[in-house]
Amino acid sequence: MKLADIVAGLETSDDSLCIVAKRPWTEHSEAKLVCFAEDFRIPEEARSAGYEYFLEVSTARDEVLSGPVAPSTEQRLAAVIYYAENDAFPERLITLGSSQ
Repeated sequence: MKLADIVAGLETSDDSLCIVAKRPWTEHSEAKLVCFAEDFRIPEEARSAGYEYFLEVSTARDEVLSGPVAPSTEQRLAAVIYYAENDAFPERLITLGSSQ
């Protein structure tokens, strides 16, 4: 599955899941949804396959996509990737959100 597919389906994804993806993080990155291991780490089979923690579904949906994000698919994806890399919104989306 691609990261773009997961972001597009966030509204129906389970809050208890975590998104893992292979770098570099782009819309075409291989990604999947996983449950954390008992020690709150990414499952070993995902790590050994080259996947890294990206974001929790609940964070991507509730914090990023409910924030100051423009409605286009590309902007939603860009905001989620930016947030995963920087733990913050891109300044241009904050400005866009405040002008609406």
